[in-house]
Amino acid sequence: MTRSVQSPIHCLSSLGTTLRWPSTLLLICALSLFGATAWADGDDHGYGHDPQAQLEHLTKKLDLTKEQQDKILPIIEDKHQKMEALHSQMKEFRQQAMGKIEAELTPEQQKKWKEMQEKRQEKMKEYKEKHGKGETKGKHGKGEHHE
Repeated sequence: MTRSVQSPIHCLSSLGTTLRWPSTLLLICALSLFGATAWADGDDHGYGHDPQAQLEHLTKKLDLTKEQQDKILPIIEDKHQKMEALHSQMKEFRQQAMGKIEAELTPEQQKKWKEMQEKRQEKMKEYKEKHGKGETKGKHGKGEHHE
């Protein structure tokens, strides 16, 4: 039986792929959720986080009847509950993955890792401030909508 020997470069490449998999999966989930929310919520001005506000928006834009509103509100509330649960799961998965990655690093790498995380958090904060999703609006950018 002949056994092929893999080069060190191939092994490192495979390791990189293995380490990227959880991050890639989380990114795909996040983008999928964002896309689904944007699609369902139209112009995405925070309606996805307040079922009543979303219903009011849809009523205004689509001229919904009272009967339609009564049927649509439970659908929106159900979506809201499921999205919140997924958001919590994603946060937990991310924290677990981050902890596992950090456990594999040397103390010097852990220091760099923490610096990388701090920079990422700062960039996220800057992005939220630049795009009007700062702390003044509350959790998930909820707040008043101005058209």
